[in-house]
Amino acid sequence: MSKWFMKLKGMLFNEAGTVGEHLKYGQIKGGEVNIEGIAWAASQVIKNQSGKFVYMNDGAATLCGDALNYIFGWAQEASGASTPTVGDLVTVNVAWDAVYRIPVNGGTFVVGMIGDSCDLEVATNTNYGVTVQGAQLDASSEDTVIIVGGDAVNNKYVDVRINPYPANAPVAVA
Repeated sequence: MSKWFMKLKGMLFNEAGTVGEHLKYGQIKGGEVNIEGIAWAASQVIKNQSGKFVYMNDGAATLCGDALNYIFGWAQEASGASTPTVGDLVTVNVAWDAVYRIPVNGGTFVVGMIGDSCDLEVATNTNYGVTVQGAQLDASSEDTVIIVGGDAVNNKYVDVRINPYPANAPVAVA
């Protein structure tokens, strides 16, 4: 192959030293059990660099934040960053074996955390300078996600799955 083609290939396919890093957040492994036609709640802001874990609030998908006791699933927001209006529909993956890559919002990932649980929060992320949903590696009150991997070099992401038995889980409907 020509040098020109190899240089073009490097620029297009992100070979080391040619372009900045790009992280894909979202589902990286596991199954899908999708529930379609879930309405978004009011005032939800979805960022590309953000987690998209949601809970159900009066029948509407709402981003999980700190002090929330459970996760319903992962919103499959196809358009990336968006501000859906009330009633816009979204598909939610409720599979417990799915693994998601989300930003680290607090604490530092170390390999010894694999298997531990932690909380989620919506806060300004120091890596991106915007408000995103991410893992609170330094908090374990609600224990909504279980850590299964992460970035031990740059501390930009952590791989998690939904904890089926979070602390303080809501009471079941009677």
